Amino acid sequence: MGQYPQQRRRIGGFGRRVSARPTGRNIVRGNTLDVEEQTYWGPYYSYFPALARYIPLGEYARRVRPRACVLGASDGKFALPLLRAGWEVVGVETDELFLDGGEFDLVDGHHEVVGLRERLKAEGLEERCTIVEQDYMTLPAEGDFQLVMGSGLWSMDPNRAHSLQALIHHAMDMVAPGGIFFGEYLIAMNDEERQCGYYPPREEMDAIIERPGWQTFENADLGIRGESHLGYEQWHFHRYAAAIVHRMPGPRYATPTP
Repeated sequence: MGQYPQQRRRIGGFGRRVSARPTGRNIVRGNTLDVEEQTYWGPYYSYFPALARYIPLGEYARRVRPRACVLGASDGKFALPLLRAGWEVVGVETDELFLDGGEFDLVDGHHEVVGLRERLKAEGLEERCTIVEQDYMTLPAEGDFQLVMGSGLWSMDPNRAHSLQALIHHAMDMVAPGGIFFGEYLIAMNDEERQCGYYPPREEMDAIIERPGWQTFENADLGIRGESHLGYEQWHFHRYAAAIVHRMPGPRYATPTP
């Protein structure tokens, strides 16, 4: 298993086994999964609940303790439900507002962000979540995780130092054999978005994720939604899409030598 650089900020042990009892508000109901709506990004649309069809939940997850890497963990929209479901999580995030909390005013009013660290502490989940404060493209991609996921981050300006294909492939390479890559992305709606190269049509994303040893479970155009949020207060529209891709495990049995 690859080791992450020592300069990262850590909460808990990277691979420690501790009590798996879920705490806090129950987001996992049987084999269903939902976002943490009390976070800042919680009310915004996500295809995240669809992961319940593909990843272990319930008692199986609490006993096996699979490992997830959430790219752009923010204040816990996805990390908290996974932790409550029994997963161990590495949350990659560099925005201090969403890690440590804060306040800001937008056109729709005043917002208070609790912060991921405080949310973890309040639910006693610090031991099962490691926070990594650096660009995920600098992290090793050695197949360490049963789930690697990101939502909407591929088109953000800081990530444009890399091609879209490089961004997606690096995240996919962090997935262990048998694991899942989940990537929510945006499809272009105007010429500017089409020309920048980070709002791919579904067919272009197909070409990126179709790799040897991988099987596409879903690559769905999820439709258009209007919204206003931090960083883009003017009412605007996004065309959402999501890819769910399985890294196929190796053969269970060695091929006999003739």
